Amino acid sequence: MEETYKKKLISTKHLLLLTIPIFVELFLQLVVGYSDQFMMKWMNSESVGDNAVNGITNASVVINMVITSFQVLSAASIILITQYRGAHDTEKLNKVYSVAFYFNLITGVIFSLLILFTSGFYLNWIKTPAEAYNDAHLYSMIAGGTVVFQLLSTTLSSFLKANNQMKTSMIITIIVNILNIIGNYIFINAFKSTYPIIGVALSSALSRLIGFILMLVVFMKTIKVKLSFKSFLTNKQMLKKIIQVGGPSGGESVSYQSSQIIIQIVINQIVLATANVGIGNIKTYAAIFAMITYMFTSAVSQAMQVVIGELMGAKEIEATKKTVYKTMFMAIIASELIAVIFWLASDQLFGLFKVYDKELLKIGKQVMLVEILLEFGRAINIVMVRSLQTSGDVLFPTILAVIFCWVVAVGGSFLFGYPKENGISLGLMGVWLAMAIDECARALIFIIRFKGGRWQKFNLTL
Repeated sequence: MEETYKKKLISTKHLLLLTIPIFVELFLQLVVGYSDQFMMKWMNSESVGDNAVNGITNASVVINMVITSFQVLSAASIILITQYRGAHDTEKLNKVYSVAFYFNLITGVIFSLLILFTSGFYLNWIKTPAEAYNDAHLYSMIAGGTVVFQLLSTTLSSFLKANNQMKTSMIITIIVNILNIIGNYIFINAFKSTYPIIGVALSSALSRLIGFILMLVVFMKTIKVKLSFKSFLTNKQMLKKIIQVGGPSGGESVSYQSSQIIIQIVINQIVLATANVGIGNIKTYAAIFAMITYMFTSAVSQAMQVVIGELMGAKEIEATKKTVYKTMFMAIIASELIAVIFWLASDQLFGLFKVYDKELLKIGKQVMLVEILLEFGRAINIVMVRSLQTSGDVLFPTILAVIFCWVVAVGGSFLFGYPKENGISLGLMGVWLAMAIDECARALIFIIRFKGGRWQKFNLTL
């Protein structure tokens, strides 16, 4: 690798220039994801708003599981594209686009249909509160049934990012956000006398469709690689490699999101035991604040993948190590700073969602205190896992995550949070504590794994 280009590639300035547009895009995706809850809360009566927020929360658990899983598969595309580019292998580079796109299209349609036709069963299984069930079912069928458009947008966005076009992806996300917020306002009012939840679901579905179309047009004009279905059918080896890189991580994501479904059952039991839907909504709002807290970590680690993908493809091991450690420390500092600020300002933050009840605000503050510990572990995990995945070391993070999320996070949620007459029952704070222990324990193991250097033996460019 040319020394001048290498210095530019590993510089902090270059890493941050790649990070900023990704961060803005992630923030805007969060706005799209949670503007439905926020606007339903503010544009309707208190009872209607609370039930709708709880309904969207329960419906979104499985929708988010699908979206997150495909984000991991899209990350596999970034890994392969950057490594082939670093190795100057144009032939294999061009195959990745078609294989990844059509694989995600086919599987995305399948999952959209599954959500559409099985949402009622799922919502009953996780014991969705009766007063929120109808809202949850309608939202799941409309927003979940069209989730394929979000999956394809994510895929095309990963193609753009792998080619250093972070700003382009960000601009499209801004457009989609504006359309979604305008659509929410129009459609909520249009369906206000019947089911306003239909309005936010339709707005989400339409904005995702428009986002996909824009991403596709920009991809065709800028990357100028033909998305060939024939190439998808005839390149089984490339499909196998994408699944090898993204499959285990996708499995980890499915396992994590599945564990969140079980944890949601625990939270729903807390809601039933206290007869207070507001506790379930505190979980939703705390999750939003948590996502903001680790958003920079997620963005800088994605930018890191683009950088170290090229470095690994060019066999620059020492430069890779320095970039990973630098990214990890930046992530820890940013996450902890935001987590502390959010804990200190928790009453004001929950007040944004019209939470004024003193008991609920107390629970929210307890959760945000535990969040400080949780985000320390999560910052390390996100960076370390993505660095290991980029090298091709994907099985170890997957196996470790599956074991810990079920034994520690889920088991701990039942131990510390599940309502019971005898024994420990810390409610929502207990659930957060279990997740914090899970994140911190895995963080220590991942640091040891990376320092051991086994990741250096993998080679994805062969």
